[in-house]
Formats: sequence, C-alpha cells, structure tokens
Amino acid sequence: MGSYLDNVRATAPGLFDRVAASARTERLRGTNQQRNFFRQAWGPGWVLVGDAGHHKDSITARGITDAFEQAAILADCVGDGLHDETRLSEGLQRFAERRIARFKPLYRMALLAATLDVSPYRLATLRFLNTRRDLVERYFAVSAGIIEARQLYNRQLFAQMSAHRTAATQ
Repeated sequence: MGSYLDNVRATAPGLFDRVAASARTERLRGTNQQRNFFRQAWGPGWVLVGDAGHHKDSITARGITDAFEQAAILADCVGDGLHDETRLSEGLQRFAERRIARFKPLYRMALLAATLDVSPYRLATLRFLNTRRDLVERYFAVSAGIIEARQLYNRQLFAQMSAHRTAATQ
C-alpha cells in the first residue's frame, strides 16, 4: 500500500490528499506481474489475433479494442483469398506487417506506462501537458491509440515546454 500511495503522491498530489483523508473499505487489488509478448502472427493453417498474438500490460485497457482492430485488419488483408493458398499467404503476411506497424508502438507505450516511472522529466512533461486542454486531449488520444505518439511528442511540444520552463525561471 505504501508504494501505491507514494506513486499517487508523486503523480497526483491533489488526489493523494483525498485518498489519504478517506477510509479504505477493502484491500487494494492489483494484477501483479503480467506476461508481455509479441508472437508470430501466423503460420500454415493458423493466425493469432488479440491477446493470443500479443499481450501488453493491461494498464491501458486496450485488450478488446486491439482484438477487434486486429480482426478488422486481418479481414481486410485476407479478403476473399481464403481458398487460394498464394493469396492467403500474401494476405496473412500483410496482416503480420500491419499488426507490427500498428501495435508495436502501443505495446511499447503500455510497457512504459506500466513501470509507473515518475522520473523528474516525465513528471515535468505530464505537468506541462496538463496546462493545456488540447494537449491533454492529444495525450489521451495517444494513450487510446487514436493518434500516433509522434503527433503529440514532437519538436513543437518540446519547444513549447522549453519556452514554458524559460518563462517560469525568469
């Protein structure tokens, strides 16, 4: 419980005050260590989607969304080529490539988020993002997989953060 409260204190001081002032009615439950992996997407006679193909920490709560999205990508790649071995293999290879391109960045982000790393730089970044509604919306869009991380974490953002730090120290 101590580590949990330390993380809340470091990342959300206002929330920490509310949590510390309240009475716990039940024990804290967690997921412990989760196996994270990316498996081969397909082979002769089989294909994997969802958690069977890749599993990442559940902190992002994207499991079923990812499964549906992968099923849609698979259907798009295979199309009506089920009965033609060559077309099926080509479609499954396209699926494997698109799955990696789409989900590997989300996988990496989930693993980073699951560390609950509150390094001074990350905390400063999150606090800066919190100063503007458009950045908060983009942050959650990245977390939800709606937009790519590079649409938030880019030169423009880092220049704005630098200008903000400079203005704060003057």
